[in-house]
Amino acid sequence: MVNGWMIIGLLLIILGWMVQLYYSRARKIFALSMKFVVIYVVGCLLLVIDAIRTGNLLIWILNLAAAVLAFLAGYYAKKAR
Repeated sequence: MVNGWMIIGLLLIILGWMVQLYYSRARKIFALSMKFVVIYVVGCLLLVIDAIRTGNLLIWILNLAAAVLAFLAGYYAKKAR
């Protein structure tokens, strides 16, 4: 059965990609958006919480790795500006 944490996390990830697409397509700003990074990391962390609650160790680790990598990408993109 689908858990609420997973649905919210996936919706946040989709919302983050929509924000990034808006900045890239409409505003012609091709740099990594900090709003995207924050929304994406929160979405991944909600997926981590869901995986912990359901006991999926591999999914927990992979989602945590995705959150950490997204955070690092945002950190270095912010530092490069």
